[in-house]
Parts: sequence; C-alpha cells; structure tokens
Amino acid sequence: MIEDKLLEIKDLTVSIKQEKEMMPVVKGIDITIPRRTVVGLVGESGCGKSMTAKSINHILPSFAKVTGGSMMWHESSGKVCDIAALKEKEIRKRCGTDIAMIFQEPMTSLNPMMCIGDQIKEVLMIHKLEKNAEKAKARVVEMLDSVGIPEPAMRYRAYPHELSGGMRQRVMIAMAMIGSPKLLIADEPTTALDVTTEAQILKLIRKMCEDYTMSALMITHNMGVVSSLCDYVYVMYLGTIMEQAPTAELFRNPLHPYTRGLLSSIPKMGNNPEFLETIPGNIPVDKKKFKGCEFCLRCSDDIKKCFFEQAPLYKVSENHYVRCHVTGTGAASYTDEVENPDREYATAGKEG
Repeated sequence: MIEDKLLEIKDLTVSIKQEKEMMPVVKGIDITIPRRTVVGLVGESGCGKSMTAKSINHILPSFAKVTGGSMMWHESSGKVCDIAALKEKEIRKRCGTDIAMIFQEPMTSLNPMMCIGDQIKEVLMIHKLEKNAEKAKARVVEMLDSVGIPEPAMRYRAYPHELSGGMRQRVMIAMAMIGSPKLLIADEPTTALDVTTEAQILKLIRKMCEDYTMSALMITHNMGVVSSLCDYVYVMYLGTIMEQAPTAELFRNPLHPYTRGLLSSIPKMGNNPEFLETIPGNIPVDKKKFKGCEFCLRCSDDIKKCFFEQAPLYKVSENHYVRCHVTGTGAASYTDEVENPDREYATAGKEG
C-alpha cells in the first residue's frame, strides 16, 4: 500500500475559529495516497472529510486553517515538497495540473453566466497548457466526448442550466481532467444523482483514473460507492481516522464498531424493508467533557479505558489498522467489561 507514494499526509490538523479559540475539527490524521490508486475517505456528514480534502489544495473557508502537520507531495523524479507550506501563488500553479477537484454540487460549482466549453478552456489558458484558442477549443471538445457528453461540439456552447445533473457532473469531470492531473479529489461526486447516473459517473471516474494513470481521493458517506470504486479505505469519525484497510478486507472483516455500524446500515436484499439498522445515540456536541474515544458514548463495545484514553491505531493485519482498545488488542481480555460497560465513567474529568 505504501510503496509508491504520491501524497503523504502526516498528522494533519485543521481547526476552525469558535468564539476566541481555535477548535480542531480534523485531528492529527495520517493518509497516504499511492500512485495509480483510488483511496476512499468515508464517514458521516460533518466528520471532517471535506475539510481534509480542501486543505490539500488550500481552499478552506476563511474561518478554518491548517494548524498542524504536513502534506508531502512526491514527484516522479524523487523530489518531495510539502504542499501545506506552499504560498497561494505556488499552490495555484498546481491546482488543475498536479491536483484537480470535482466538487459536490455541479450546479453551484459551475458559472451560470459562462458556457461550459469556455469554463473548461479556462483551465488550459490559465495554466498555459495551450496558447492557441482554437486548439484549446478542440481539446475541450475532445474531452467532452471522452466523458460521454453527446454532440460535444454543440454542447460546447451550452450553459449549465441547459444540462441535466448527470451531464453537469460530466462537465465537472472534464474540467478536472483537462489538465491531466496526477491526483483527482472527488468530493461526494454522485450526491443528488439517481442510481443509474451514479453508476455511470463512478464507472467514468474509474476509467479516467486508468486511462490517465492517475490517483484519486474519493470523499463519500456511501459505502456502496466505496465498494465499487476504491482500492483502500479510511474511515473517519469526528475528525479522527478510526479504521483503515484495503477495501475487500474492510468489508470482509470490519473491526471498529463505527465501521460495522456504517456497513450494517446499508439496505440489503431479503431484509425487512420496514427496518433499517442505525447507529445509536448522537454525535457528541462537546468533546471537552471526556478525553477518550470520540465514539465511546455511541458504542456497544466500550470499556472503562475508552472514556479516558484515545486508542492508537493498532495494526491487526497487513495494511489493516483500527483505533479501538477492544478490537485492536483482542476482545477476549476485555470480555467482562464489554458485557457490563460502566457509562458513569464518562463524567467530566473523573478517572475511576
């Protein structure tokens, strides 16, 4: 998994300004994206996935900032650069060429006042990838055709409102791919699309990754998307990586209670259609009340230690890691406590 690195994120912390202090929302995470690999970052809405993605190409909102860690970019020549430390001018040179992003909602990401062809051509002209306007237009038409847009020459002059949701998403993919990036970040690219269009878009993203020998970071809360597209998966909860593993291994042997909860909530053929599994409890509003695992108040496997000590990432097999005191070290030694978890331990500041 780690052999041929493209991007190596180490101890990344992103904080937002809340009243008079900075509150971390992404908490010291490590993510490695190898070359020619699709990596998934999965978790509930609000867990910090998009903040992580936006920190890579420096487009965090004004109230958020990277407050720790590094993002080491590995060139094919062997040169390594920390893109977290780059100035705005330097990162803008990389956005669109080295790194490209497909945003969540194409209707709000595309300029309604410009035809789609000119918006895509802008990437070529800004980065000086094509100096001749007519040649740039020809490349755009070719790219529109490659992402499956019918009559691309005619569609070049279309405006976003004239296209369906699926077509607009294909335009976003064309815009991301026109600069031949090495890393594609896809932030919930199939949100609000019907299942048929979703399948087409996922297949297209995978094809583009293969055709352009490109890596991708897929941001999603949909485990079905993960299973069909990703090679390796990071599971995030409240800004912390809870489990990471190759996709097949994660689905075959999910170890963290949160991962199991996400997988069990997927509707399955043959199950009672009136009953869906859910993760009990709510996301804690104030994490300051306890020091331990962010998930312990919603967990059925919690033990006393969970409330006072955040678990490290335990290695349980090759490339499979889990942040859990119980499953990370073997549940047998905790059997008595697991069956009778004492939730009074969650009181603020008390130990024992």
